[in-house]
Amino acid sequence: MAAPTTARIAAPVLHPLLGGRSWESEDGATLTAVDGGELADVRQAPPLLAQIALRRAAESAGAALPDEFLARAGRLFAEEVLEGESPAEYCRRVALASGVPYAVPERALRHIGAGLAGAGAAVAAELPAPLAHPRHEVRWVRRGRTLGVVAPSNHPEPHLAWARAIALGYGVVVRPGGRDPFTPLRLARALYAAGLPEGRLSVLPGGHDTAEFLVKHADRALVYGGPDTVARWSGRDTVALRGPGRSKVLLCGGADRAAIAHTAYTVLADGGVRCTNTSVVLTTEDVHQVADALAAELAAHAPRPVLDPLAQLPAFLPAQARRLAAEVGRLTAASLRHHPSTAGGPDGTVELPDGSHTLPPVVLSTTDPGRPEVGTELPFPFVVVAPWLPREGTDRLRDSLVLTLLGAVGDLPEQLVAEPTVRRLVIGVGDPWASAPGLPHDGSLGQFLLEPKAVIHPEVHP
Repeated sequence: MAAPTTARIAAPVLHPLLGGRSWESEDGATLTAVDGGELADVRQAPPLLAQIALRRAAESAGAALPDEFLARAGRLFAEEVLEGESPAEYCRRVALASGVPYAVPERALRHIGAGLAGAGAAVAAELPAPLAHPRHEVRWVRRGRTLGVVAPSNHPEPHLAWARAIALGYGVVVRPGGRDPFTPLRLARALYAAGLPEGRLSVLPGGHDTAEFLVKHADRALVYGGPDTVARWSGRDTVALRGPGRSKVLLCGGADRAAIAHTAYTVLADGGVRCTNTSVVLTTEDVHQVADALAAELAAHAPRPVLDPLAQLPAFLPAQARRLAAEVGRLTAASLRHHPSTAGGPDGTVELPDGSHTLPPVVLSTTDPGRPEVGTELPFPFVVVAPWLPREGTDRLRDSLVLTLLGAVGDLPEQLVAEPTVRRLVIGVGDPWASAPGLPHDGSLGQFLLEPKAVIHPEVHP
């Protein structure tokens, strides 16, 4: 793809998409880019529209979609101009809206396109092998007709989850995150251009009341959010929660320079905005030496505007960047040591040539692994280093979306496989966000959306 243009393009008006058709809304909210420009006028959907969308989604739910349909939709998403938006313009808008480096949506275009083409196979790979019996079979059927989605803005690729629900025949209603309405709208346009039945999918930008209506009234709900969101909806078996990752790396004896470099990569990759980016490093080595080494690795990445193809750090509006810098200051004041990677300005931020602000990667350390600040997540490369003692076993390693083990870890892997609050285990150097058909992310999405049903055929006598 060609280098992104920095030329200002007229801000579009984005109306809610109700079952494949634009719904004219009078209530709008300006989406401001991280460089301060007006990026879009995003019209808002009230809860009443969510009610209509869920009804149409239920009426439209049907059979699973064929692979050739999904492949066509994936190609359209990744390669074609949709409603006047080219792939390059899509990447520009997502980068400027959410502040992620341009390379993030550029990669996401390819990954989502390919993931949509393989959506059916990905779900099938999560299910048990067919029952080998001449008269009995198990069919996996939808647990409902509708899926409500409260989507994130930090990264485009989580939208592939609800696209898999579409592949299974669900009717889906998506409330986009406030910073990225572009990804779900582009996905919806690709699906409808490929021939998706009208009513099967709606995209409704809106407030918390619209999101709450969807979670309460859809047959199934997929909700992304922070600790407050998780606390609100935890315990409901119709809701799949995607909350804080608190992803960790354990550096044990024998971890070398390559292990430090890989750990820095897991902190920095994709701007540090994924839930699978490392935010905690526990180590048997000297805490401050490990933190210094991580800071030195991260210092090599100079701040750049998000449309620069070499950008690796996320950008923010100045006020948001200053709030994040103040939070880092609060943590440092709480007796966590700051190991600077790259110097920021007097307020801790770096002003970029386009007027946006960024923060250098932040590495903090503490000699007390029980401090409540260990596990803090911020939306840029940020990590806290703390000690771990083998006699502590798995206690400090729990509550991890991903746990990466580097160095001489003994029999820990088997203990951690049995630990339910460690959702994914990486043993050695590997991408914490690696994906493949059948590989669950935070539990099995397929088994959340589907349930087994027995089918018994009568015995046939000659």
